[in-house]
Amino acid sequence: MRQVFVLSLFFIVLTAAGAARAEPKPWIWSWWPSHWKDLDFRPYIEEGQHQHNSQWDKSLWEPAHWIEQKPGDRLQIMRDFYKSDILRGQYEDNDVPVLEVGPAFYMLGGEDRRRVVRTVDEIYEITPMHENAMFMLYDWRTKKPIGAYTRYGLQLQ
Repeated sequence: MRQVFVLSLFFIVLTAAGAARAEPKPWIWSWWPSHWKDLDFRPYIEEGQHQHNSQWDKSLWEPAHWIEQKPGDRLQIMRDFYKSDILRGQYEDNDVPVLEVGPAFYMLGGEDRRRVVRTVDEIYEITPMHENAMFMLYDWRTKKPIGAYTRYGLQLQ
């Protein structure tokens, strides 16, 4: 049994040693001059026009844009949020409205998270009701708060 183990280990080491075939460097701190040749290629067809962080800064998006795209009543988009597991539930905790988010909520980018919550507020009209109206966002698994939404926007912890 031990001979089989030693023999198989020998073949694994022999195979791994033969798999990597690279030329040695001239010395430990540098590469050959030919290594740096032809590295001035342009991998993209054209230069980026906007930085990723700022490309949506001037967006005029409104929740009505999403609501208008769904045929039927205004609550169809809410049903779709539940179907895609972005949202899991709605309830009250000590007279504070709670929106329970699902695992797909965490897969959204920051802008889309804000848009989803803003759309929920647009449909149910929570923050326009009172000057200091707000609702909490809870995690579906831990049932703990992860943020709040006020008329000033979404704040996540």
